[in-house]
Amino acid sequence: MDESLDNNKMDLVTRCIDLSENRLCIMPKRENTITPERLRSFFSRFSASWVYSKILTLGVSVYERDRRYEDAVRILKTLLSTVACDRRRGYWALRLSIDLEHMGRPNESLSTAEGGATDPWVRAGSKFALQRRVLRLSKPPRRWKVPSYADYVKRNIREVSIEGRPLNCETGAKNVFYGYDGELCGVEQLALQYYADEGGGWQGTHSEGSIWMTIFGLLMWDVMFSDIQDVFQSKFQTAPLDLGTDDFYKSRENIAESQLKRIRDGMAEEMLISSWELHQGTSCQGVNWARYSLTDLRAVVACVGGHRLASLLRHLAVDYRSWSSGMPDLLLWRFLDERGGGEAKLVEVKGPRDQLSEQQRAWILVLMDFGFDVEVCKVSPVTKRR
Repeated sequence: MDESLDNNKMDLVTRCIDLSENRLCIMPKRENTITPERLRSFFSRFSASWVYSKILTLGVSVYERDRRYEDAVRILKTLLSTVACDRRRGYWALRLSIDLEHMGRPNESLSTAEGGATDPWVRAGSKFALQRRVLRLSKPPRRWKVPSYADYVKRNIREVSIEGRPLNCETGAKNVFYGYDGELCGVEQLALQYYADEGGGWQGTHSEGSIWMTIFGLLMWDVMFSDIQDVFQSKFQTAPLDLGTDDFYKSRENIAESQLKRIRDGMAEEMLISSWELHQGTSCQGVNWARYSLTDLRAVVACVGGHRLASLLRHLAVDYRSWSSGMPDLLLWRFLDERGGGEAKLVEVKGPRDQLSEQQRAWILVLMDFGFDVEVCKVSPVTKRR
């Protein structure tokens, strides 16, 4: 399938899609439903049904690109009816709702979105996107009752606007601006310079979540590499096989909560130093030894605070796969006094014509719930008059 797509051999692509659809439909139902008694869920990616469903997911994109919405809808309905326990159900439900609307079937589109929004396997950005679709499509007289999540989804996200002198204003071109120092830079670097100067004297990094993955790996190292049956099949693994599944937290709840309690009690910096000294240079999924210094990581941990940090790390531990992407671009910190008191801020940076993705919106609202200072920084070109 991958080779055929790369080489634009559409006849082979169609054959792969048809074969996968037929095989998935005739598989026994038990093959597609992973139960604890039968098979550890993290092995599901090595099953035939996972491979066929992956091919069909690619096939949906092919049909949508060609506006063959009836074919896309048929495949999406097949996937949702045959593969019960899969994180991709959110993507499938969202695409099905969108394609049904394209076909002029708004009532069915709404019902699909409502079902997806309550599906326990639909998480993070996909769930948020489906909830927003429900609110948009469920105006009276289709629906009179307002969903319980309406107020949450409609919450205001604080915005800050800054101006920069652009190198070019071409539609579709990457946004390049002249920075405060006169050098060319992207919107994220321009925002970093703004926050370091007139924005409040912040230090910071453009990390898009990688610094949080590094902190998670260091502070939860003993949790990740605890002795759990079947999760390590090779000594060359950089993470347990169940890291991206619900089993990860469930199998380690006691040790995870013990670590999180220590973080809430203000021991995060001490734990970070100890983990760094014990494991420096050892490969671990998410940990970037080269990019971040121990000094910066200690500053972040100190300024974020134990309760907020513990809430964020627990969120990742419970559902690492759904939440390991889409975090705000910038992590900023500053110390308020010589005794070490500090504060932190997270900023999502958007250039002209850029919009927040559903995953980014979902993350921002979660971070607000945890008590983080979060905002969106919108960069726009300096007006000609100015």
